[in-house]
Amino acid sequence: MNQGGTSRWIENLVFGLRQNGHTIILLSGNVESNEIEDPIFSELGGIRIEGLGRSVSLFGDLKSIFHIRRIIKLEKPDLVNTHTAKAGALGRIAAIGLRTKVVHTFHGHLLYGYFSPLKTKLIVLIEKFLGVFSDSIIAVGGNTKVELVKAGIAKPEKISNIAPAVIKESDADFGALKKRLGIKDSEFVVGWLGRLTQIKRPDRVIELAKALPNILFLIGGKGELETNLENQLPHNVRLIGWVKPFEFWPNCDVALLTSENEGMPTSLIEAALCGIPIVAENVGSVGDIVKSGINGYLVEGFEQRLTAISDLSKYPQVKQMLGNGSTQSSNLEFSPETFISKHESIYKGVVKNH
Repeated sequence: MNQGGTSRWIENLVFGLRQNGHTIILLSGNVESNEIEDPIFSELGGIRIEGLGRSVSLFGDLKSIFHIRRIIKLEKPDLVNTHTAKAGALGRIAAIGLRTKVVHTFHGHLLYGYFSPLKTKLIVLIEKFLGVFSDSIIAVGGNTKVELVKAGIAKPEKISNIAPAVIKESDADFGALKKRLGIKDSEFVVGWLGRLTQIKRPDRVIELAKALPNILFLIGGKGELETNLENQLPHNVRLIGWVKPFEFWPNCDVALLTSENEGMPTSLIEAALCGIPIVAENVGSVGDIVKSGINGYLVEGFEQRLTAISDLSKYPQVKQMLGNGSTQSSNLEFSPETFISKHESIYKGVVKNH
């Protein structure tokens, strides 16, 4: 439950299901030393699974499987919904042979961009095996589903698409962050928000900043690449640490995503709700959020990123038009009511077939 899009997903899901009268038990492991745990885990009454973490540990992982299995045997839930790659694998293994249905949610996947070809093939084999023990699969975005089917993880009829639910906070911070950081209102600000990890490619922000010295780039987030980035910052890039999305995006003119792989990034939906045009790499299910020429630009490679940001800084009318498009599209597509009802429909269909 590190800070980020998956934690927001879990928060909205657990709160929404509980409001509708369902009993939900939340299990999670520990975050890595270079990450920050989202306080929502405690607020939701989460149960800690000791030994469960992002890194592979034979002893710790076996301990986690048996711990999760004991809880499933004790609670006898109607179904288990697992999330993320590592916890999702251990949770599904723990449920094998027990009388409970299993739903797994792919918030993204590890099918490219993370590991060597050999390791990636191993991951695909593991996911195919675990797919046999998954009664239903949720993909965060249409393209994520396409890629899972293409890799042979599951047949199309077994996979459902659900988009994240995002609610704009009423106390969105317009201008306060700029004031605190000493940024002039006249400065054009490009924002990047996420984990400072290789797959997110924050180094591409540095590359753009060097080519656009008159534009200010704000990088929000924490991760293992923080020290490395600090050592190569040009004058127009500022690392500001982890910051809440609705404290961050209202102070930016453009939202930037540079990842090599994504599911459907919640941070971009939050940016859209703040009326900000988006420049995003065309990966994963990002295209479900960003429509080129309507609320931003889908780009591929450095030159397209550079052109998109440069044009938005030069033509305020275009920036305004795309920002309006962001607000309209996000308000329609990412409602909490739709998010919860889709989950309930999948859950009921799975339990009905018990």
